[in-house]
Amino acid sequence: MFHIGGSFLTSLLALGVYLLQSYAIYRLAVVRGLPNPFFAFIPFFQLFMLGQIGDSMKHLNRRVYDVFASVPLAYALPIVSVAAVLLRYPFSTLADLLVSVGTLVVYYLVFYFYARKQCVLFTVIAGLPTIVSILAILSLMPLIGGAFIYAAGILAVAAVVTPVVGPLLILYSIRGYRMYR
Repeated sequence: MFHIGGSFLTSLLALGVYLLQSYAIYRLAVVRGLPNPFFAFIPFFQLFMLGQIGDSMKHLNRRVYDVFASVPLAYALPIVSVAAVLLRYPFSTLADLLVSVGTLVVYYLVFYFYARKQCVLFTVIAGLPTIVSILAILSLMPLIGGAFIYAAGILAVAAVVTPVVGPLLILYSIRGYRMYR
């Protein structure tokens, strides 16, 4: 009975995190004046919208533009995400990390534009899911895994809690902004 209740609770939390992420991306797309912001609520197109937001903002930061000028984030994020599902173990993990890094770049651009004073702090805090996934990967390695094996409980809790942080910080950063004209 506990297993069924735990699965239901986990599914409910995952749905809540997904809806929060979708709403944050939707609000940001509306503020940026991007077409079809409702795509943020469609699972595959959520990364497309996040990439569109990044593409609309990457020219605002010279360092990011120098690195990602030729990368269309709107297409790269969903394609790499699909590749992560189709590839086997080591490559799927690398593809997941690429999606996480791309998401962090978009978060950095959002915070750089809307909350410049807290830009680095917010990006580091929003990067907690990536840090958790890196620690989870390290815990699977035979040589290094012993050092991280005790963190399994912390990683399990952090994996549920940390994805909420980025969208909440985005919503906090764009508070008071209306549609971009």
